[in-house]
Amino acid sequence: MELSPKAIRFIIEALDYRIKAYEESLAKDKINEDESSEIANDAIFLEAIREDLVKASRESEEVRVSIASSKV
Repeated sequence: MELSPKAIRFIIEALDYRIKAYEESLAKDKINEDESSEIANDAIFLEAIREDLVKASRESEEVRVSIASSKV
């Protein structure tokens, strides 16, 4: 699936929001050990996805800049 740079930025923002909500939940809520573990694992998974999207976004920008520069 091809995503536009704008779509990638929106997804990254949404992931940031969700990760922050997970972290706040872990810090504030009184949850049992199983729930805490599940939330922590989900946060780690979302962070990995976020990092992949950031990397893909940077690489995509580099390609666009390179292509634009070569056309000049």
